[in-house]
Amino acid sequence: MTPATSIVLTTYDRAALLPRSIASVLAQSDGDFELIVVDDGSTDETASVLARIGDPRIRSIALARNRGLPAARNVGLSEARGRYVAFQDSDDEWMPEKLARQRRVLEQHADVGVVYADMHRVCADGRLLYHRSPTIVRGRLVDPATRWWQSYMLAMQPVLMRRECLADVRFDERLVRFEDLDLHVRVARRHAYRHVAEPLVRYHETGGMTVDWRAELRGRRQLLWKYAGELARREPTFLVRETVDVLLRRSLLPIVARHVTPV
Repeated sequence: MTPATSIVLTTYDRAALLPRSIASVLAQSDGDFELIVVDDGSTDETASVLARIGDPRIRSIALARNRGLPAARNVGLSEARGRYVAFQDSDDEWMPEKLARQRRVLEQHADVGVVYADMHRVCADGRLLYHRSPTIVRGRLVDPATRWWQSYMLAMQPVLMRRECLADVRFDERLVRFEDLDLHVRVARRHAYRHVAEPLVRYHETGGMTVDWRAELRGRRQLLWKYAGELARREPTFLVRETVDVLLRRSLLPIVARHVTPV
């Protein structure tokens, strides 16, 4: 039978954390789903971990080499069969009512294409912080309040969307950063978003994260190149300000690199 929801979970060398993430999906009160786990070329015990989880709703796909998050998500999307699509990360948790709450919104509001929630951020020291997702307005590029991309800081974990929203949209595999932001920009051109203002996801800070300033700036530059024409027509002030800021930071990068210690 075709499941109501297809959940795409990508993972790379997260064997120790993967069971927690999968368990939070399997514990959903709305159990009408398929979980597509894409192993993005892991070199640890990920395959063994997946083999030990005996739930018929799980389908796993092992990529021969590490292709990166956008490509792995696209592989999962190509296998999705459900009316709705959700995304999970291999180190985060969903609250048990996450799917049920969001699916109810989509079924009650035919004009809404995407529903998204807030998150609790679990810090490495155990602190629990509230992360409120941004306000997404159909067709808007830049939030006038923040004066930056409106979909900045909207992750994929707290999102549930109708499958037709992704009929001709995929994650841009050329981007080194901000692939989530970019996807939401394109989906929000044609589909309405609805915000469930409660935390339905626990986002865990995990160790080993490195501040990659070069990749951050390259990602911002890629977004400027991709949307330059549209920004010039609709948001020229933002285009100029962001271009100047990226160029300035690039010129200061050698100095920053000598004084910032990766965390």
